[in-house]
This record gives sequence, C-alpha cells and structure tokens, in this order.
Amino acid sequence: MPYLYHNCNEENLKWPDRKKRLFNQFKMSNADNVCLQEVDADYYYNTYLSYFQSQEYDGVFKQKTQEKIDGCATFFKKYKFSLKENHSLEMLKNGIDLLNRDNIALISILTPFKNPDKQICIVNTHLLYNHKREDVRLAQLQVLLAEINRVVCKITNDPPVILCGDLNFTPSSKLYSFLSQGRLKYEHLDIKKLTNCGSQKIGKTFLPKELYISDSCQYLQELKRDNCIEEEFFSSGTLTHKFAFKSVYNSDEFPKVRLNSICHNLVDYILYSNIDEKFNKHEKQELILLERLRLPTYKDCLKIGPLPNNQNGSDHYYLEARFRWNCV
Repeated sequence: MPYLYHNCNEENLKWPDRKKRLFNQFKMSNADNVCLQEVDADYYYNTYLSYFQSQEYDGVFKQKTQEKIDGCATFFKKYKFSLKENHSLEMLKNGIDLLNRDNIALISILTPFKNPDKQICIVNTHLLYNHKREDVRLAQLQVLLAEINRVVCKITNDPPVILCGDLNFTPSSKLYSFLSQGRLKYEHLDIKKLTNCGSQKIGKTFLPKELYISDSCQYLQELKRDNCIEEEFFSSGTLTHKFAFKSVYNSDEFPKVRLNSICHNLVDYILYSNIDEKFNKHEKQELILLERLRLPTYKDCLKIGPLPNNQNGSDHYYLEARFRWNCV
C-alpha cells in the first residue's frame, strides 16, 4: 500500500536497508520469544528463518488465507524451549459473513528445558485492519479465544498465556475492554462499530450456533465436558471469557502517534494472562511483568518522523517486555 508511505524517504523503504535495521533490533533485544506480523512468506523462508536460526532460534509460520502473501511468524530460543504443540488458526469460515476475512493466528505451546512439566502458551495474531468493522474483529476474537481455550484446557495445570499481535483496535475500544475485563454486552450495540449509537443493533445472537462456539468463548464440546446447561451456551447477549488479560502497557501510555503517513493510536499489544481467579485454576500468578521497553511520547514520535525511517525498519514500533515465570 504505497499511499501509506508517501511521507517517508524512499531510501528508507528499500528492503535491504529495512532488513538491516530490523535485524539489528532483534539482535539488540535478544528476546526469548519474538512474534512478528505482516511477514512476507518468501521473506520468512528465505530471510527471516535463516537469520533467526543463526541466532539459535527456531520458528513457525502461518500464511494468511485467500492468496494473501503475508502471515505471522513466531520464533523462540531453541536452547531454552522445545515446541510441544503448534496450532494454526484460520478465521475464514465459509458462509459466515462476520468471518469471511483472511486473518489468522498461531498458538504455540512451549516447554522450558529447565522444567519440562510446565508449559507456556504464546499466541501471535493479526486481526482485520478495517477500522469501521469492530464487529468483525470481535467475531475474530471470539474464535481466537475459543481456540486458545481448547488448546490450553487439554494441558494439565493451565499454562499462562501471552497474546501478541496487531489487533487493530485502540485501548479506548470495547474490544480492549473485553480482553482485559473478560465481559462484553453486545446486545443493542451498533452492528458494525459496537457503539451505543446507530440505527442497526445487534440482537441476542452474535455468531451463529452452527459454529459451536458459545458466548463464553468456548467450543461446545468443552462446555459439555464441564456439565454446563445448554441454554446458557448461545444467544445470551453477552460475551465472556476466562482469561484475565493484562497489557504490558497501561492504556494511558498509548500516545496518538504517526506510524507512517496516517496518524492514529497504537494498535499493537503484548497481553498476558494467568487463568482468571474466579475459575479457581491457579492459587497464585505464574507470570509477573518485570519491565518493558518504553513507548515513545508524542513529542518523540514527531522528532522520529514517519515509519519506516533511518532508525526503524518497521512501520510499527517495537514492543518488548520481560517477565518472571515462577516455574523457571
């Protein structure tokens, strides 16, 4: 999309220069896990994978559907973790209007060599870009949360979850509130923007029942295993989930910045979760946030200029966090 970069210096858009800056950032970070979005499939296999392997990482990749050439890539230090499971999620569901897009996710279960009885779930996703369709992003989140739940509930002692990605919504949105608070009353909200205004409203049913994904963001078979009452599965008017996600960055730390030629809030996140206490899955938290890379202020962004530039190879700012995990 060249129109996004008309304020950028053309020299800074050339891939060899961008690649060099990106790899310098990765090397300086030296993170145990790296989650990337909008990775060209050819570049993944011909460039990214060989680079990360040279730095003692292993990786997994999922390309978007419908002939899109980019996807999500997750890398992990192979001398620290083994890949126990990897699940690719396609959010395209034939015949479902809210799920007719090409977005995808990777759900990776990693086991630390220091404690092989423990696992951690790393989720990497890229949700729909169209800012007028909050309803589509909500549907994608419902499917994603159901899939995360399906994966982690099969593991003894539910693992902590880290969710990374370009979610394409702001901290002031109902979607952010839904992830962090675990609840969203969708009934009577505007059918596309999820606001209280608008003439077209959502009814009691959001996703069709034939998907077998409940309003608690769980697959039907998981609910039946938990002996839930069937009337509570669907058409409640409210979505819930069991993950109490916290953002590495507080919502008031997200400045309105110019990422490229378009000025908007940051839409990328690192979210982490220990299973919600009201589900009695954990007696104590396993993941503790220790530090994070500081976000640029609005003044910083004006000084840095549009992205990518001669300092940043990406058109998004790099997010980074360090956690203490009680098991290692």
